[in-house]
Amino acid sequence: MAILSELARRAVSHPNTAAFVKRAAYVQNGEGEKIEVPTWGIVVLYVSILAASVFVSLVSYMLHEVVTTLCMVESPTAAITVSPSTHEPSDKEGEKETLLETGPTITLVNQKPITASIRGTIRHLVSHAGRFARFRGLPIHILYSFLAGIVATFFSGAIPNVPGQAILAVGLTGAALANLHAAWTHKVVGMPTEKTFWQRIPAKSHWKTLAVPAAIETVMPYVSLYLTAGVAMVMGLHKLDQENIAEYRCAQWLGLAARIIITLIFSITCTLFLCLPAIVTLIRVEASILPEDEDTIVPFDRTFGGKVVSKMMGGTGVVGFLDAWRSFNWEARRRLLKLYTKVFFIMVGIFFVLIHVIVFEVFAIMGPAVGKLMAQMKHDGLAN
Repeated sequence: MAILSELARRAVSHPNTAAFVKRAAYVQNGEGEKIEVPTWGIVVLYVSILAASVFVSLVSYMLHEVVTTLCMVESPTAAITVSPSTHEPSDKEGEKETLLETGPTITLVNQKPITASIRGTIRHLVSHAGRFARFRGLPIHILYSFLAGIVATFFSGAIPNVPGQAILAVGLTGAALANLHAAWTHKVVGMPTEKTFWQRIPAKSHWKTLAVPAAIETVMPYVSLYLTAGVAMVMGLHKLDQENIAEYRCAQWLGLAARIIITLIFSITCTLFLCLPAIVTLIRVEASILPEDEDTIVPFDRTFGGKVVSKMMGGTGVVGFLDAWRSFNWEARRRLLKLYTKVFFIMVGIFFVLIHVIVFEVFAIMGPAVGKLMAQMKHDGLAN
């Protein structure tokens, strides 16, 4: 419950999330025009926002963290099927049957990946690790996020205020917490074990292997943001507040739409070619250092297509930075992109439903007072 409370507290404490409810409470207490809002209604709205925040956080973690991580490490397997011979005796006299003709038929069938379906992935997790497996690794993920915020703040204060300070700070943060992130990955992709949290953290000797991909993974979103902001400035989008958009003509509106679309396409391109390869590489490098005596919950090729030799055979047992991405073939990349697309639309649908539920509750509780409250909020916003 402490985990859920922390997730909900952060969501509800955001000023934009509860602004409407707070304003309703202030109006009831006599600040501004008197509007009758029942106390129980305020409680219902807060509880609804709290429950919605927890629900969205858990669903987002399950889909965007657990399921996608399993997709990044899964190596589809092939099954061998043996069929009895269906050879019929020939009518020709004296014809001899060869051994090949009378033997069984061996067929190699590529099985459908588990992570090709969100429902199938969740069903697989629950059947192998229990009903709470859909949220596996959540405590470690929360700890990592909490420590990342503290460490990033420390590095931001320790590094001089120079261009790219934020990128350098988050890069150092990712490198410093690389082993902790690897422990989370091992918890997500590994079969249930009796290991404690401290036993899951990789040895210090693995830090050199994990530091670079971890730093790159944390830096890439910021690099993409800076590049996208640069393209937006080139497109002149940073000067829109200085232009009189209301007097735009058709050609000017088309030009503005084209500039926005170009910026959006560039942002998506950065995500596909910078952020996505970085996270896939990190996850696969972390999975490669999973102890050989531990099984993964989805099929996983520890040789990475023959590029890695296990320690038992005299190799390093760890995949290289470039090989981690190259071994993630195009079929797996398409599967991951489809998965991200499904997750996006699922989350949009959830937000759409929850927003309508909250709005319905507001109108059901406040009734005609909603119009007055919105007018007063607009007036106060303009006045401020």
